[in-house]
Amino acid sequence: MFGSLKKRLQDAVKKVSNIVAKEEIKEVEIAEEKKEEKPVDEEVREEIEERIEKLEKIEEKIEEERLPPEIVESKAESKKIFEEEKQREELEEIEGKIHEIEEAKEAEPEKLIKKIEEILEEEKPEKKTEEIKKKIEEEEKEAKKEKRFLPAIFRKVIEKKLSESDIEKILKELQIALLENDTALEVAEKICEDVKRDLLNKSIKRGKTEEIIKEALRRAMLDVMSQEKIIIEDSINSKDGPFTILFLGFNGTGKTTTLAKLAYKFKEYRPVVAAADTFRAASIEQLEEHSRRIGFDLVKHKYGADSAAVVFDAKKHAQAAGSRLVIADTAGRSHANVNLMDELKKVVRVNNPDMKILVLDALTGNDIYDQARLFNEAVGVDAIILTKTDVYEKGGAALSAAYTIKKPILYLGTGQGYDDLKEFNPEAIAKMLLE
Repeated sequence: MFGSLKKRLQDAVKKVSNIVAKEEIKEVEIAEEKKEEKPVDEEVREEIEERIEKLEKIEEKIEEERLPPEIVESKAESKKIFEEEKQREELEEIEGKIHEIEEAKEAEPEKLIKKIEEILEEEKPEKKTEEIKKKIEEEEKEAKKEKRFLPAIFRKVIEKKLSESDIEKILKELQIALLENDTALEVAEKICEDVKRDLLNKSIKRGKTEEIIKEALRRAMLDVMSQEKIIIEDSINSKDGPFTILFLGFNGTGKTTTLAKLAYKFKEYRPVVAAADTFRAASIEQLEEHSRRIGFDLVKHKYGADSAAVVFDAKKHAQAAGSRLVIADTAGRSHANVNLMDELKKVVRVNNPDMKILVLDALTGNDIYDQARLFNEAVGVDAIILTKTDVYEKGGAALSAAYTIKKPILYLGTGQGYDDLKEFNPEAIAKMLLE
């Protein structure tokens, strides 16, 4: 079910993701070229060099951890020699100070005392502590500055803002994919507009383009398919007296078979079925066979009888028999048959049904849009049942049917069995199409 639309959408998303990914690489290359050409401010250059130096030190440390023990020992030995050399220099400095004191001995006592005080002042623990503290504060300040500076750089490297040019490439592919799979033009445009609004100027992590596009598309499709939910059981239980459902639709959409499935689904309410399609040959016999198999009461008149009267009698019978549900079949019709459309309006006017369900054939494709609008304008539609979805690969009809008249799809017909009436779940369909 919906396999063609699923494949086409996934191909479209993958294609535009690859295009965007290639452009990301190109952008980075161009940025690198510009970076080489553009003169860098001296202060900024120094700051970059400092960071490079720090990174090199970190790399050296990591490299040491990866080196064989003998090389590390050799490096440690070199470091030891360097430390000894440093200690030797410090010792020479101390010896120099002692020499200064020795020389001062020969001078006046006041000069000797002053020199010793100067040396002691330099070596004071408090002063050394203050210097260390000041150095730590400077390092912390630098670390904070770097903490603020680095994420900004990283964001430029790992994130990308989708431009209008990027979005247009995405929308073009999506619209073609939707139109190729029986989605009405108005619906395809609505989905693309929602995707554009969701993605425009959105910052995304590089390499995550496909994931972001799919999520935007999922939300757009849900917005199109998700209408106010109707729970028939609640409607039946809240009604004082028989709840009446009228079935509408073109010839060949599967109205009568779908009606029988619904009667089977709600057989606990002891449904009464009205054979109000008095126009099509064998329509009454077909319902009689379903009645024999399922066990519902059937109210019928002769062929050519008044359809409104058949529904009226079925309601009376249901009330007398204590039934909670009446389901009425009607003749298939189109805008070209004015007499049948007028008859349908009369059925609605006389019997005032509680719910009018439009049965649409998924295989009809783009014509679903016009059919839904036609019946809604003529008598008003409360909900939709989409049939033959088990042999329908394109999937766009579901998107078009739900959006066209802003009415919920209740069920999907998935086969010929009485159990083959699957509850319509927009979230599950959107997920299935994009996985």
